Amino acid sequence: MPRITQEYRDRRRREILDAAAICFARKGFHATSMPDIFAESGFSSGAVYKYFSGKQAIIDELLGSAMRPVLAALGDATDAEPPLQVPEIIDLIHSAMTTALDSEDATSLLVQFWAESMRVPQIQDSQRHDAIELHDALLILLGRLHPGRQISSDGAWALIALGMGTFISQTVLKTNTSPTATLVAELRLLLSE
Repeated sequence: MPRITQEYRDRRRREILDAAAICFARKGFHATSMPDIFAESGFSSGAVYKYFSGKQAIIDELLGSAMRPVLAALGDATDAEPPLQVPEIIDLIHSAMTTALDSEDATSLLVQFWAESMRVPQIQDSQRHDAIELHDALLILLGRLHPGRQISSDGAWALIALGMGTFISQTVLKTNTSPTATLVAELRLLLSE
């Protein structure tokens, strides 16, 4: 009998997580059942339970990995030449947020995590931790953008607020089709008055 490698286990685990993310994005956390996940993944119940004890374990794993693509992309951008400008940083975050799944599913899943963070302390703690990691990564990028200038912690929080606002208007509600660079330029005009 061939030996099962760690790479094989990791790939199966990822396939189950991707299938669950699609189910959660379509139906929500509460309406998604384990049989939904079995059907979407194409794996038997035994195969799924071999990797995860249940739906909550899958949610926890997805929650813990939601920001990894964003933080990895920001880490890679740290050495970009020339340094990324503010609109490019925001667009990079948005793009990385929707790479694991298609844009619609990723957006739905992220919004559900945000909503659940209002009532589930564990999710709120995870989201808070992710926001702090995002903040710290942005401080580094802002420091590269303005060498020799002391970047305030509030600058990174302001960038997060701007990024979330554009994400909501461009991707969640789809009420705004203006490029991020245009929005940043308009904000600069408003703040200079």
